[in-house]
Amino acid sequence: MKEKTWPNRSDGFRFTAFQLSKPIDREGKIKLSRLSKFSSKPLSSPTDGPDFSALPFDILTKIAASFNFPNLIAASLVCRSWRDALRPLREAMLLLRHGKRFKHGRGGVRRNLEKALDSFLKGAARGSTLAMVDAGLIYWERGLKEEAIALYLKAAVLGDPAGQCNLGISYLHGQPPNHKEAVKWLHRASVGGHVRAQYQLALCVHQGLGVDRDLHQAVCSFLLTISIVLSSEFFCLRKLIWDDMICFFAH
Repeated sequence: MKEKTWPNRSDGFRFTAFQLSKPIDREGKIKLSRLSKFSSKPLSSPTDGPDFSALPFDILTKIAASFNFPNLIAASLVCRSWRDALRPLREAMLLLRHGKRFKHGRGGVRRNLEKALDSFLKGAARGSTLAMVDAGLIYWERGLKEEAIALYLKAAVLGDPAGQCNLGISYLHGQPPNHKEAVKWLHRASVGGHVRAQYQLALCVHQGLGVDRDLHQAVCSFLLTISIVLSSEFFCLRKLIWDDMICFFAH
C-alpha cells in the first residue's frame, strides 16, 4: 500500500531548536545577554534531559495504540523518530476510517461488512486498538465470540477503555460467565472514564456479581453515571439506565 500517511519533515537534529542569532553592536562586538551578567553557570542544553526520541519503536507503538486521530497526529509531530515509529498506526487510522464507511454505508459506498471487517483486521494488525474493538464487534455480532474476545483482550491489555469494557461485558455473557474477570476489566475501563463500563460495574455491584453486594455503592455509581449521561451526548444510554434505576428502586 503506497498511501501517503504524513508529509515529509526536515531531517534536522531531534529535539533541538534553531540557533538564535547573537546580537552584535556597531563595533562588531558580541553583546552579553542579561542572564550572563547575573549567573556564571553555563546554560543547560535542551538535550540534557531524557531523549524521548530514543524510545524503542515497539514501546512507543504500544503507548500510542489506543490514541485517537488528533492525539496520534500530535504525537507524530514530536520528532522524526516518533513520526517514523507511528507510521503503522497512521495507516491503521486510514483503514479504520475505510472500515467504518463500509460498516455503516457512508461516504458514497454500500454497506459491506466483509470489506469493513477486512479493513478493521488490517488496522488491528498495525497495532490500532480502535480497529481491534471494531473488528471484535463484527465477530461478536456474527456469533464468533472467541475471536471477538481475543481482539477485545488484546485491546484491553494495551489500555483501551472500550476494549476493556467490551471484554468485561463478554465475560458477563460467557458460557459459563466469569464475573470476577468481568468486574476486573469493567473497573479498569471505569477508571479510564468509560461511561458504559461505569454503568455495567454499578449493575454488578447491585446484583453482587463478582463482588460483594453493596446497595449504597451501587446507588452512588448509578447516580454518578446518570449525571455524566445527562450532561453529555450519551443519549442512547439514557432510557437503558432509567429503566434499570426504576427496577433497582422498586426492590
